[in-house]
Amino acid sequence: MANSQLRDRPVSPASLALLIGGGLLLASVVITVIAQPSLFPYAETVGPALFSAALLVFAFGVRGAGSVTARRPVGTIALALLALWLLLGSVLYGVIGDVFSNDPTPTVLMSFAYADSFVQFALALVAVMQIARLGAVPAPWNWVPAGVVAALTVTWLLLQVLGGGSATTYGPNLVTWLLMGLDGLARIGGTVLLGVIAIVLADRVNRRATTGVPLVPEAQT
Repeated sequence: MANSQLRDRPVSPASLALLIGGGLLLASVVITVIAQPSLFPYAETVGPALFSAALLVFAFGVRGAGSVTARRPVGTIALALLALWLLLGSVLYGVIGDVFSNDPTPTVLMSFAYADSFVQFALALVAVMQIARLGAVPAPWNWVPAGVVAALTVTWLLLQVLGGGSATTYGPNLVTWLLMGLDGLARIGGTVLLGVIAIVLADRVNRRATTGVPLVPEAQT
């Protein structure tokens, strides 16, 4: 009887937004990690596209519900712009890499990479601070996105400061390899963590919605 009631329980729009967003995040990791270019030629674009789609779902929700920024202008715009910027960046990296394929370290690619990192950081910082402040996501989970951004920032800075050592015969030096691995782990692990939390919260939101009990207090203005 209880299982039948759970199956018949309608899915609230807020829960659906978190479920879709979390699923897209996990799918982006699967595509990025598992898919090989030889088997999936567009994997480098599909992964970022799924990630950007997840950010858009988190920003706007489903049918006006489930926005992690409570649909407030500052946070919502920052999250939406970050999604579009990441998608645009994945395309531009491919185009620039193809045009300057004969140059081992194209200056224009390096310049764009630094500009890209700062724009991503600025938009992500605004978005995660709004998520933490507005209260649309219950505590302490509202601070997890900020923690992920902080971890990514630290690994990126370490890579820029300590990862420029002389290369060996086999490629970058050991420190660079370790820092690159740490950066990749932070990116993949952070995305998986956010995806899992979103899916878990989706169930909580749906259970609270069916019983009429709010998941979090009214969002701050």
